[in-house]
Amino acid sequence: MDIIQNIILYLPTVIQYFLAFALLITIVVFIHELGHYSIGKMCGIGVETFSIGMGKQIWGRYDKSGTLWRVAILPIGGYVKFTGDEDPSGKKKDNSFNNLNHEKNFHNKSVWRKIATTAAGPIFNFILAIFIFSFIFFFRGESVLKPYVGDVVKNSPAYNANLKAGDEIISLNDQEIYTFNELREHIINSPNIEVELEIVRMGSLIRVPLTPEIIEGKDRFGSKYSSARIGIMGSQNPDHMELKKYGFIESIYRGSKETYNLSIKILAYLGKLITGRESVDQMGGPIKIIQISGEISNYGIIPLLALIAAISVNLGIINLLPIPVLDGGHLLYYSFEVLNGKPLSQKTQEIGMQIGMSLLIALMIFVTFLDISRL
Repeated sequence: MDIIQNIILYLPTVIQYFLAFALLITIVVFIHELGHYSIGKMCGIGVETFSIGMGKQIWGRYDKSGTLWRVAILPIGGYVKFTGDEDPSGKKKDNSFNNLNHEKNFHNKSVWRKIATTAAGPIFNFILAIFIFSFIFFFRGESVLKPYVGDVVKNSPAYNANLKAGDEIISLNDQEIYTFNELREHIINSPNIEVELEIVRMGSLIRVPLTPEIIEGKDRFGSKYSSARIGIMGSQNPDHMELKKYGFIESIYRGSKETYNLSIKILAYLGKLITGRESVDQMGGPIKIIQISGEISNYGIIPLLALIAAISVNLGIINLLPIPVLDGGHLLYYSFEVLNGKPLSQKTQEIGMQIGMSLLIALMIFVTFLDISRL
């Protein structure tokens, strides 16, 4: 009886988490597939199916061009199936060259049209992120925390260097610092490397050398992380905070810059992961995404929009990885076609697809196991 009561008690939270996850994934996947669909249609390619979600169809209708627009029961993905494809993975039908709609067959188009159509999905994900970040910066502005020291962690590098609450940090290694976030970024990128801070204390300039230390811990979702720190917290004095407003063009610039910076961070993490310099503990799968989206939804629409933008950037980058089945794998095939003047053999492409599918399934099982182990 207690188990049933607990289930009923947590049911609203579970529903909230699931709905937030479904909204996030649906928007990100829809925009991704809309990129494939839009550019494909511009390139004269026929589209048989546009699906949001996977599994059994719960709604569908055909448009005037013969495309089936469908919504499936599982909000965990989606796909666009072009004319000439045997399945959503892009595998060519055996009779594709004899297809009745020969002029609309994806595989009969020029390699450059296939490249444009394939790359459009990830590109639309980046555009979505730029749009969301720009929207946030334009309508809400940006809360800027000035580089003043709040609290100093005992026995930290800052504590040992005699930094004090109220100090204003104006430069690091002679590079001017305008916000606390800028200082944090510089410190994160300088683990175990001595840096020199220039601070203002009681009207006097002081130079302070110190070396950021590496700390390890767990975030609120149970993921392990490591980071460099000097051991200070930003000041919570309202006089040290500023709401910066942006015009339309400035907002687009900041949205683009935010998308670029996030992309660089993701690529840097993947690079360190491949070379063994980073832990897999920061990775997450569907369970973690559900958990994060549910938690973030409690804080309002703006944080949820920011999460959608971040997931969109992640999806765009992951899809560009040169793994068969993913868009990046298809682009790799088309690159060989450009260089060699002819496509790879169907057999070679099918072997690559099988390897890519196996890798993706193994990765999904692995990240799901990580998610479960954190619960």
